[in-house]
Amino acid sequence: MGKANHFPVPQFFTYVAYYSGQAVYNTYLNLYLTEIGFSASQIGAIISISTIGVLAAQMFWGYASDRTGRKAFIIRILYGVSLGSILMFYTTESYGVILCLVTIYSMFYVPIVPLNDNMTFEMMRGGKWDYGWIRAGGTVGYAVTVALVGFMLKNHYSQIFIIVAVSLAVCLTCSLFIPKLETARKSEEEERGEKNNFFSIFSDRLLVVLIIYYLVYGLGSNFYYSYYSIYFTEIGGTSALVGIMMFACSIMEVPCLIFMKKLEQKVGIGKILFAAGMLTALRWLLLGYLRNPILIIVCNLLHGFSFSAFTCCMLGYINRTVKYQFRTRAQVFNNVLSMVFSKFIFGYLGGLLYDGMGAPNVMYILGAITALAAIVFYGWIRGREGAVKA
Repeated sequence: MGKANHFPVPQFFTYVAYYSGQAVYNTYLNLYLTEIGFSASQIGAIISISTIGVLAAQMFWGYASDRTGRKAFIIRILYGVSLGSILMFYTTESYGVILCLVTIYSMFYVPIVPLNDNMTFEMMRGGKWDYGWIRAGGTVGYAVTVALVGFMLKNHYSQIFIIVAVSLAVCLTCSLFIPKLETARKSEEEERGEKNNFFSIFSDRLLVVLIIYYLVYGLGSNFYYSYYSIYFTEIGGTSALVGIMMFACSIMEVPCLIFMKKLEQKVGIGKILFAAGMLTALRWLLLGYLRNPILIIVCNLLHGFSFSAFTCCMLGYINRTVKYQFRTRAQVFNNVLSMVFSKFIFGYLGGLLYDGMGAPNVMYILGAITALAAIVFYGWIRGREGAVKA
């Protein structure tokens, strides 16, 4: 089961292509919407309203994946529908229609991340390679694409949708070459006895604390990716500099992802996630203070360790401790709360705060909240023994 002794090239390039498209969509969509005349508050409303659909879609696709065991097939469906919907952005500049398109696209595009991560963990189990090596492909794709596209766009953003469509077409093609997983399914009687017990996973208090802590991290990340690029252009950044800034965010992920598993085994997730939280808090505070685009780009190098730590530690802990038949839903649930729900909270609210008090003040608040969360988390975890070394 999942004996990946040969490097899984198709899955690696699926990550490369998917995160290449994500880099373009997440970084430049709001700049495109600003270009066609939408305010930050209007953009925030799109983010929050579209997230309502994503909340339901995430859990549905996670449930379907767990119940059918056909993870690769479901992911191919998500790629195909995402590809079709992204091209529809070329048909309109109407606010209402764009709101619907963002919602439809997100309902199929966003759930790919936890489903694909879960499948990758299963593929790597018992083999030579671990998740970090494969996920590093996504970081390389993200970093290179976001920088190149920033230079190519020249402050005009309507080309982004065709670029995303091409990346999804590559994902769909690569996914056809991913071998079928041999999964350890329980007997029908055992599944019937446990199918309604998904929420029993929350009896693990550490898992609950990790999810809450990750939610705090997600609040800052979603504000940064939704609004900071708009602020960055207001203080002198160009599309090319936005691309370089996002490149700086991503490039440090590569070594961190590759070595994170060994670091976790050596010091435990308590110390790793405390350091990740404090570095994130420092980053938010510096991004609120700095005005020089070059210094802002350098500051974003702090992202690499924090992102890799939260991603690898959370996914690894879920994969080790949650029962197989609940595992995809557990990862989807974490993604829903930490990224989707926080995006819902800070979508419209973030737009209002951006318009009302400015990005720097919001970053200061986020930095303080994140630092406090890191201190509380470490204080809670350091006195506990078990599977985690604090």
